[in-house]
Amino acid sequence: MAKAKVYVVTAPDRIRGIYASWPDCAAAVKGVSGARYQAVGSREQAEAMLRGEGTELEPGLYAFVDGNHLGGVGVVIVERAANGDPEIVEAVGLTVAQVFAGADVRALSTPPAVRAALERLRNVLAELAALHLALRMLPEGAAVTIVHDYEGIGAWLEGRWRAKDPLVAEIVAACRDLIGRRRLTVRFRHQRGHAAAWAGRDDFAHFNARADALASEAASER
Repeated sequence: MAKAKVYVVTAPDRIRGIYASWPDCAAAVKGVSGARYQAVGSREQAEAMLRGEGTELEPGLYAFVDGNHLGGVGVVIVERAANGDPEIVEAVGLTVAQVFAGADVRALSTPPAVRAALERLRNVLAELAALHLALRMLPEGAAVTIVHDYEGIGAWLEGRWRAKDPLVAEIVAACRDLIGRRRLTVRFRHQRGHAAAWAGRDDFAHFNARADALASEAASER
């Protein structure tokens, strides 16, 4: 069962706390100068923020992937060493057409085919393109956590969803092939899209927002 979303207020002190609903939070912060608040995915995360801890990446390699309905794709590769802060290894913004140019997805081998697919599948195509790109960018043999804000990324690759659309099925198969050929060890983590990192530290929200921004920039320049 999904954890219920709650709202956390970390400043000022007189309204600090966890609020069960947006109306409750809005009533507390309305008219309060310097109020710092945001929605989080669980009470545990809210309590960590109130303690000043927030949500940090565990040591390891991460690929934050995102795409939008305009055909923009963003990928941010982040690594955190055991005794260091997270660092961006590589950050790329491309279009869906650029991602699949010369790739192994036959149904997207021409620009007209990409345009038609984007018109039909919209952001789903771009989200899958971001995954495909990330799997090509990662070092061979790497163990990585793919962080995605579209649930289908993890659900399709882990087999929890069945890809009914033929093109989606082809891209999913191509991604699985990349994982196998490049000897990647992959796990998936869903991150709520457009989450703020205003009330306290949230590395997942921060780097997801960076991937989203790269996708938007790429779409605007196409």
